[in-house]
Amino acid sequence: MKTQSGLSARRVGIALVSAFLVSCGGGGGGSDNSTVGANGLAVPSQSVSLMCNVIDKVTRNPVPDADVNYQSGSVEYATKTDVNGNCELVMPAAEVAGVPYPAASVNKAGYEPQTMLFEKLQGGRNYSQNVELVPLTVAVSVPVGGEIVMHLGDDLFEGAVNSQFQKNSDGAELAFVIADWATKVQAGYTKATVYLDAKGWQTDICTNLIGLSGDIGTVMLPGGVSPAAGYWGGGKQVPFEFAVAEVGTLNAEVRITSGACNGTSDLDDFEINRIRVEFSR
Repeated sequence: MKTQSGLSARRVGIALVSAFLVSCGGGGGGSDNSTVGANGLAVPSQSVSLMCNVIDKVTRNPVPDADVNYQSGSVEYATKTDVNGNCELVMPAAEVAGVPYPAASVNKAGYEPQTMLFEKLQGGRNYSQNVELVPLTVAVSVPVGGEIVMHLGDDLFEGAVNSQFQKNSDGAELAFVIADWATKVQAGYTKATVYLDAKGWQTDICTNLIGLSGDIGTVMLPGGVSPAAGYWGGGKQVPFEFAVAEVGTLNAEVRITSGACNGTSDLDDFEINRIRVEFSR
């Protein structure tokens, strides 16, 4: 995202925290901003602690060995849930504190990826959330690498209220392979709908693209426009629909491109997370 709107991220963000958690499928419940970590001791001022309890949304049972990660700059901080579905991820405050609306990712094979969304992280604090993982249905695929936060663009942005990101750019174009595409085509699905969460996406002034590319052809659509105040948007509210017959029968990948803004050579900077492809007939 390149320009700052007149909206205050603080004013709008507090009022809509619940809304962006729901629209993006963020983990909810639990307490946050506590000064006590998992061991019952005070969180050091130079650290930030993220805690989670992860359950299966259908069975309500704990989900062990789920991957929990936070992308920061060029570093990934990661851990796994224990047998009770609990996790704690301790990170240096100097690396993660201060960015508005950061997202941690929760993922396990056989489930749709999920996020832990926050307004802002602060040193010496513990942030705890409950996360419900939704079992994958036969009609949903998670593209390889699409379950974590990725940053597209040229890393040239103003750093205004609605233009701050938690990690460095991964490039101007990213591709995410849909590993079971051929299986879905053989099952008779004719339409593929891509959903993702996005932060800082400004396709109203930038030539961003999202599409599917396969063995038959490539179909690209204009990207989306995420909330101006800098929080995450998209999800099921913003579908990108493609005809399977125009893409291929053997293989396909989701392709996302950062485009130039306002007729300049400056690329849009935005982050994406939680890519899913839903197939239908």
